[in-house]
Amino acid sequence: MTVTQPTARFMRTRDQVSGPTHVEPIDVTSMLGAWRNTNHSTWGIARAEMSRRDGAVYMRVWGADPTTGHTHDWGEEAVEELYTDGPFSSRVCGFAVTYDLGHARTRIEANMDHGLTVLAAFTTFTDGSGRANYLTREFYHRTLDPSPAVGTRTTARADDGLPVLRGGVDPRPLAHRWTNPDLTRGNLSEVLCTLREGQLYVNVTATGPDGPIDWGEVPATVFLDVTATGAGRARELLVGSYADLPTADVVPAFTARYDHGFMRASLHFRLNIGLLVAAVLSEFTDDSGRASYYNREVFVR
Repeated sequence: MTVTQPTARFMRTRDQVSGPTHVEPIDVTSMLGAWRNTNHSTWGIARAEMSRRDGAVYMRVWGADPTTGHTHDWGEEAVEELYTDGPFSSRVCGFAVTYDLGHARTRIEANMDHGLTVLAAFTTFTDGSGRANYLTREFYHRTLDPSPAVGTRTTARADDGLPVLRGGVDPRPLAHRWTNPDLTRGNLSEVLCTLREGQLYVNVTATGPDGPIDWGEVPATVFLDVTATGAGRARELLVGSYADLPTADVVPAFTARYDHGFMRASLHFRLNIGLLVAAVLSEFTDDSGRASYYNREVFVR
């Protein structure tokens, strides 16, 4: 599709349109097929399958349960959005899909690189159990292994039972001003996290051609990042049950969503060895012809 709209609005330099925009249709071939968790001892999502029919892409997920040795079939959901690696690219490198599991809602935001698919799964409990929101981020490789038997659909996964989820999420390690050390690519320049009356708020600033562009402040949703604790740590540490798992590796993460009218941005942030790492999924809703795309950013205190 070619669109001539040199006055298209933008919220950061890299999205600026300077002339006719031509973006080929997204080729999803590279994401189709079966994907297996690189950690065969995972307590999270064991495997996923991506398929295409009637012009849409679908994802099927199996949750792990090492206590029984079985996997739980979550069923199939349609992918909500496909993302490329830039606003003028047609190379698929990410997607988003949501599972309503009855007891919880899990939004999966994925990116693809180096032959791997990374699934960041954000789970919010809806069963009144009081368990904390949590995040897992795991890696998946292609596999030719046969799919598990479908059987009866069940939606459990072992990570749901982590005892640390019964406590609250402490967002205080996030409440700082974070700056991007690389301002050469026209992306986000600063993230200010403020804690007021127990609620975390986020104010994002982007790099613009004529100076900073303030995205404004929005409320954030805080999660426990249990990736290190939940993903097979019982086996690594030779402990026998969830109750024996240490919680030293648990850190807060958060998501924030912006709607600028002509584009929407879903951002998720996690702490990693003193850095604040952000995944940004941008979706254009105007007629500029720009592609929805995924990119990562890194911030320091």
